[in-house]
Amino acid sequence: MGGEGAMMQAIHSLRNNSRRSKREAFEGWTGFDSASQGIKIEPVSEELLQEIREKLKIQRQSLFRRRLIASGLVIVLIAGVIVYNMT
Repeated sequence: MGGEGAMMQAIHSLRNNSRRSKREAFEGWTGFDSASQGIKIEPVSEELLQEIREKLKIQRQSLFRRRLIASGLVIVLIAGVIVYNMT
C-alpha cells in the first residue's frame, strides 16, 4: 500500500529519538541543571571596554558613510535614467 514506507520511517525516527536520551554523549546534559545554564562572563578592564567601544564607533561611522555614498549614487543613477527617458 502507498505510504507504508513513510510511516515506517516515522516509526524508526521516533524510536531513534527516544533512544537519543539514553546515549552517553548526552549524559552531562540536563535541562534543569542550573550550573550548565548561561554564558560565563569574565571580568574585563574598563580600558579594554573603552577601546572596544571606540573601534565599534569607528566601524559604524565608516559603514554609515559607505551606505550614504552608495545610496547617493543609486539616486543619481535613477534620476539620470528618468531624465534620459523623458527626452
